[in-house]
Amino acid sequence: MYLQEMVSGMDRSKFSEIFPSLSDIEELSSGGYKTVYKAIHSSYGDVVLKIVKPSQDNLELCERIKREIRSSEIIKSDHIPHIFESCVTGNVFWIIEELIDGMTLREVIKSGKCFPLAEIFSFLETIISIIIKAEQVKIVHRDIKPENIIIGTDGKLWLIDFGIARHLDLDSLTNSNAPFAPCTVGYASAEQFRNRKKDIDSRTDLFAIGVVAYEMASGENFYIKDARDAFQVIRKIERDPLPAIKITGDPQYLLANFIKTIGDNRISRRPSSAQEALDILRSIRTTLSF
Repeated sequence: MYLQEMVSGMDRSKFSEIFPSLSDIEELSSGGYKTVYKAIHSSYGDVVLKIVKPSQDNLELCERIKREIRSSEIIKSDHIPHIFESCVTGNVFWIIEELIDGMTLREVIKSGKCFPLAEIFSFLETIISIIIKAEQVKIVHRDIKPENIIIGTDGKLWLIDFGIARHLDLDSLTNSNAPFAPCTVGYASAEQFRNRKKDIDSRTDLFAIGVVAYEMASGENFYIKDARDAFQVIRKIERDPLPAIKITGDPQYLLANFIKTIGDNRISRRPSSAQEALDILRSIRTTLSF
């Protein structure tokens, strides 16, 4: 009961009783079903504490939280924050995970930063490598976007938030008859937002990676720019392929065309797997002027 009261803001004094290993707990954000705190753990150091309290009848959200924890446990990547502890108390979930000190890619883009070729290439190589690890355990992230990528203070890239990940070896949580699947409009491929489950695989994540790389190179999301609403964005994704963009240091437009290919709105035009995409990317490295 203490945990439920704490989550609703009724009794913060019980933190030390429920989490005796945590100190210096500071709220970072709160919204919907989730409250996020920064804290110091006696064993792990700086951590993030996430407390999620779904409504009693929201069984889908409960299952998604369990699958988010599962994703962190089975994807063997040093670029995904480690979950140290997790627990379910009644209908309340809490997670203690690694704190990443840095800025989201969205914050960096908003600052007006011009990303050089080397950083765009590193982004592509790193994120696609993560997707290869996910591909090996049949997980599709489905929400790759600047908000879910953190650039650490040491320059290391991190992919976060597997909250709507599709676990291909488990039953889908989305109603097959639903006209739209969970997604972030502007970064989700047509097969994802149209809920074409049989087409969902690592190529879905490749699309989003291409869109983000284009945004890093140009400073804007090609599909969201000039769109009046979400439906215009969706129509544009279904109608217009991602264009190639000039990148300094890419004289033959090979990197530009690689970004265009992985971000193609037609799934059949993308590489067949994340591994194939990475092989293509590395094959053009020698043509680039870093």
